Amino acid sequence: MFDVIVIGGGVIGLSIARELAGRRSVMLLDRGATGEGASWAAAGMLSPMSEADDQGPLFQLCRASFELFRRFVEDLREESGIDAGYCGHGVLLVATSGESSSVLQRRYDWQRQAGFDVELLTPEDVRKMEPLVTAPIVNGLFMSGERSVAPRRLVTALREACLERGVEIRTGVRVNGISQNAVFADRTNFEASSIVVASGVWSADLRGLDPPLPVYPRKGQILSLGMPAASFRHMIRWQHAYFIPRRTGELVVGATDEDAGFDGSVTVAGLGRLLADAQAISSHVGTYPILETWTGLRPATPDGLPILGPAARPGVYYAAGHYRNGILLAPITASIIRDLVENRRPAVSIDAYAPSRFAK
Repeated sequence: MFDVIVIGGGVIGLSIARELAGRRSVMLLDRGATGEGASWAAAGMLSPMSEADDQGPLFQLCRASFELFRRFVEDLREESGIDAGYCGHGVLLVATSGESSSVLQRRYDWQRQAGFDVELLTPEDVRKMEPLVTAPIVNGLFMSGERSVAPRRLVTALREACLERGVEIRTGVRVNGISQNAVFADRTNFEASSIVVASGVWSADLRGLDPPLPVYPRKGQILSLGMPAASFRHMIRWQHAYFIPRRTGELVVGATDEDAGFDGSVTVAGLGRLLADAQAISSHVGTYPILETWTGLRPATPDGLPILGPAARPGVYYAAGHYRNGILLAPITASIIRDLVENRRPAVSIDAYAPSRFAK
């Protein structure tokens, strides 16, 4: 019998297992190889401010987790020897219409009033920062503090850190259901004092959840291009598209957001949209080679907020529904679940994310 069983081996499950290990015996169960789902497919943008129109609950949670991230990746590097690719020189948002310009202006106004470091830019300013942007710029918004991480390196670092801390990881285990102190899999059952459900889009399928987890998949298609050295220096967002330049010479282009069930295929329509958006941002990328294409299934919820907190069943905790913010929210989620398992009040309020909001 373990102290804690974590169901799910993505960035959320691995972060929780690592946080709890050392003080407790921890087992992590994953239906596939650890980190091969939405975490593997993520782009890795750590940008809580770029989509925030107010200081609502999700922004507050994302911002709190962002503040933990530098120490998080530094500790991981020390424990695993793996550099998670934490870097960045800020994010540049560009507007090409009066409507999108007004959105940036409103975002600038509230963030400046709140004391955040944001800068409103003219078209000339934008082109000085990123000379290869060829879109018809109306204005831009620059957030110098935003960062990015390489998700595949991050989950590898987390896995090695978990092993270093004594977490028992079992892959290829399909969990079917839970009850108090028990996890039921295809071929065997496991017992633990505490159970954490962190299995992403697969969480809703588990029997015995009380309350249920209304998590469902949103498909995202992404691609990467090979760019000449120093072509782009900042993350760039335009409408629903974004560029993330990597130190390795990759330019990540994302992402679609599709209601396609559990279909993980790469489609002509999806890639066509990404390539069209990329060339709308910069016509220069039309000559860049396509390095890779892939998809991920993001775990969404009806209200767009993650589900964090204790279930109605004693000893069961939920950490699911992080949608597009799983990478960013990993440190704060691990901290919250650690505090709950150890019968402490989390450092941040989790009322807005309570599982009970979906109780029948």
